Amino acid sequence: MATTLRKRWEARFEGASRRDRGGCFYETYIPDELQGWQLEIPGDLAADIADAELEIRDLNDTGTAHLSLEGLARFLLRAESVASSKIEGLHAAPQRLLRAETAMELGGEAADQVAVEILSNIGAMESAIALATEKRVFSRDDLLMIHERLMAGSWLAHLGGVFRQEQNWIGGSNFNPCNAAYVPPPPEQVPDLIDDLLGYINADTHSPLVQAAMVHAQFETIHPFADRNGRTGRALIHVVLRRRGLAPRFVPPVSLVLATWAGDYIQGLTRFRHLSPANSALRSRAAHTWLGIFTKATRRACSDAIRFASEIRTLEESWRVQVGRIRGDSAVDRLLSVLPGAPIVTVASAAELIARSTVNTGAAINRLVDAGVLAQQRVGRQRYRVFQALGVLDLFTSLERSLASPTANTETGPPNRPVPDRPGSRKQD
Repeated sequence: MATTLRKRWEARFEGASRRDRGGCFYETYIPDELQGWQLEIPGDLAADIADAELEIRDLNDTGTAHLSLEGLARFLLRAESVASSKIEGLHAAPQRLLRAETAMELGGEAADQVAVEILSNIGAMESAIALATEKRVFSRDDLLMIHERLMAGSWLAHLGGVFRQEQNWIGGSNFNPCNAAYVPPPPEQVPDLIDDLLGYINADTHSPLVQAAMVHAQFETIHPFADRNGRTGRALIHVVLRRRGLAPRFVPPVSLVLATWAGDYIQGLTRFRHLSPANSALRSRAAHTWLGIFTKATRRACSDAIRFASEIRTLEESWRVQVGRIRGDSAVDRLLSVLPGAPIVTVASAAELIARSTVNTGAAINRLVDAGVLAQQRVGRQRYRVFQALGVLDLFTSLERSLASPTANTETGPPNRPVPDRPGSRKQD
């Protein structure tokens, strides 16, 4: 059964205050394994989960007529990635992301470190989805690769793709776990717990949504990395949903909702950490709060994403009216289809997106600029061939505001104050 270990933290001289330098006894939590868990779910919750899975399927079936699947998929994945970073305290307005993305498109380095980290999260989410699409065992190397992508571009990049070798904790002091809100398992326990988690990911013991929720909660409980645990754990949600075939096209932007429901999100993960026998009813009940929150967040994300599929269709149709007559499957036709998910492009990146030559792509971009669909961006003192899709950033901001509205949290009660998680040498996200 799950247990705690009482351990001693020896006094050190790193902190500024006596409290930070002091020693103490603290308790680490070691969870039960997921494999073999006979999870019991009450009828009303099971019905909500079934409805949520149906809504994910509806999201993946909606808007397929006259709308590029790739454009909507990229748009929703971008929204999900940005929101996942926001939960960890990283937030940048769309224009900041655009400037950083522009610099990176030109092969340079962006000075805005926050924007770079958020853009790295988008890349990691894309990698996770790609891995999940492959019909093979999801391995430890796959998990480490996702984490390495997340850490790319940060000052802690050397910790990417490596399990932690020291104790970490959440809340309290940056220098010791004496007043921490939660202390994960000791580092020597991490490899076996991760192997169990991977075994559970590669099985189908529970329904897809239940599996995604349990994988995320267990990963956050293990907290296996020195940094970026939250964002990695949320990427795993989409690994499960894609692998199980529930979300073959579109990612429901669950993190956009969880970012608003921060207090409930933390409460659900906290309740998940039980101290009952492995297959007891008490363990199942400890998971019900988290399952309920996750299910409601998923349903909210799906309903708003479906609405935005219609708005993206309207935007794309307006572009096509501006351009005029377009030959089917031409470079212009393909480019208009992918632009909702690619708000900033160069000729080279657009050519890769639409699988056309740079010559044909350049001609298509020129036509879209003339039609007012794309606008060439000024970078520094010179004008480079970097283009912004007009209207996409406004739509993205509208989605963020919609999912972050106060009414998003009415079903689960008022948001609680989240546990502070300031960056430190061992206290992690």
